[in-house]
Amino acid sequence: MRSSDRIASGLHYRTDRFVQYGMAMYDGHRRASLALSAVGSLLIGVLAGCSGDDGSDPVEEVSAGTNYTTIAGSLVVGDPRSGPVPPTEALPPAVAELPPSLEGARFPGASPVGVTDVVLGASSTVESRLAGNGPVSYTVRCVDEAVRYATSEPMAVPGRSVLQVDLSGTSTDSGDTLSLYAGPERIRGDADSGVVSVDFLADPGGISQAFIGVAADRPDFTVVTTEEPAAVIVTVEP
Repeated sequence: MRSSDRIASGLHYRTDRFVQYGMAMYDGHRRASLALSAVGSLLIGVLAGCSGDDGSDPVEEVSAGTNYTTIAGSLVVGDPRSGPVPPTEALPPAVAELPPSLEGARFPGASPVGVTDVVLGASSTVESRLAGNGPVSYTVRCVDEAVRYATSEPMAVPGRSVLQVDLSGTSTDSGDTLSLYAGPERIRGDADSGVVSVDFLADPGGISQAFIGVAADRPDFTVVTTEEPAAVIVTVEP
């Protein structure tokens, strides 16, 4: 064989080996890419299953109809200017625009105000009747649980949700002119009433509370006050 033929044959042999090596490398790289692609697809599927449709962690949705309404106000019970003064003396005038710390000067004849009765009436109404002479503030709202004033222990109240009524400025001391509500502590509603029960609690700190257990989940409610008799009336809407 001529020298040139041997050189050409050697080049051909080395070229075939190089081509085979290159094909093997390509095939291995291709298989590795397919394996990595499969693993990636599996991971994406797992992550998608653990998250929401938008890729974020799932969160508990709050209903748009959830009631977070708070109703607050105040009323003047009796006639705080008619204090126990001799009939011949003129009544001192009421003083306006005083800070709460000087409320006694605004109503110089004020006497203790207290809850004398709690009435569960028709049309799912709860009436807190008041007596005495002086101002009382009220706050009514839906709460997640019933917690008595100045404590941290929740109370078990029947019903699907709880309305809390706070009456501030009330007394727990009965006297000759004031006979306070003496119970029962829990009043049960009728089967067809939206009010399941009413728990009334009076605290020496000047806060009287009523926890209204209602049959609906955070229903709408209204609050009105009356003068004769002086009362705060909460109505649970059907």
